[in-house]
Amino acid sequence: MNYQEALKYTMDLCSRHEKCCSEIREKLEKYKLPREQTEKVLITLKKEGFIDESRYAGMFARDKLRLNRWGKIKIRYMLSGKRIPEEIITDAINGIDDASYREILKEELLKKRQRAGGGNSFERRSKLARFAQQRGFESGLIFQVLDEIEKE
Repeated sequence: MNYQEALKYTMDLCSRHEKCCSEIREKLEKYKLPREQTEKVLITLKKEGFIDESRYAGMFARDKLRLNRWGKIKIRYMLSGKRIPEEIITDAINGIDDASYREILKEELLKKRQRAGGGNSFERRSKLARFAQQRGFESGLIFQVLDEIEKE
């Protein structure tokens, strides 16, 4: 694959789905494109607006919260795994609406509570807390929402 073919391929890819630099870099490495040409393709894609890391991070954060029901910790971790700069990750995480974030956590805890089975209230509460932590929600928020649920 040469530079022109790589550019056409990646432009097509980026026009169909939002991509970040690391994803494009991985795709081009599979085709054994030299590093200099890969960087040249990435520069062109950024200049032409096909790649925008902040747009990608914001979209990723909203989608993972809404569709996968992930918490901010897990979203941050996954974005850093894609080599997105920390300040862009922070902006994307701060763009999440707190009210809907809390509501999603509450919905997930209520669903899990119905499936969690018996045991005493302490065991049930710890199961729910572990579940929410695995989803990437913050411990303080988890226990606040668990307290709300128990009061209802």
